[in-house]
Amino acid sequence: MDELEKNQARQKSLKRKETAIKKKRRKTENSRKYKLGGMIVKAGLDTLDDDVIIGLLFAQKNTLAENKAIKNDWRELGIKASIKPEKLGVIVKFLGRPLEEITKKLHAKKLRWNRISKQWEGTILREELEEIQAIAGNENVTGIEL
Repeated sequence: MDELEKNQARQKSLKRKETAIKKKRRKTENSRKYKLGGMIVKAGLDTLDDDVIIGLLFAQKNTLAENKAIKNDWRELGIKASIKPEKLGVIVKFLGRPLEEITKKLHAKKLRWNRISKQWEGTILREELEEIQAIAGNENVTGIEL
C-alpha cells in the first residue's frame, strides 16, 4: 500500500467515525425532544394550542432570566410531580356472583379476577379506595384488604 492509499483509507475511516458521531448526536437530540414532548403531556399542557404552549415557554424563559432563584422552585415542583403516587394492594370478595355492571367497573379500575381464590385483586391509588367500595357495595363485599 502506498502513501496515497493509506491517506484514502484514513479519510474513509474518519468519514465513517464522523457519520457515526453525527448519528449518535441526532439520536440523543431526538430522544431529548421526545422526552420534552412527554413532559408537556405530563404537565397537562398538551390540550393547549401550539402557539399558547410556545408563548408560555417563552414567558417562563423571561421569568427565569429575571429571577434566577425561581429555578429551584421549579425543580421542587418537578420532583414532586415525578414522584410516583403510593399504590395500595386491594382484594374484593363477594358473597355471591356480582352484577356484570359491577365486574365491568372493577375491571375498568384495573382489578383482575383470580379464578383460584375467587376474588378481585389489584393495586389502586389511595384516593380510589372509596370509589372501589362504592362500586362493590359494602353489603356484597366480604372484605377489602390493604
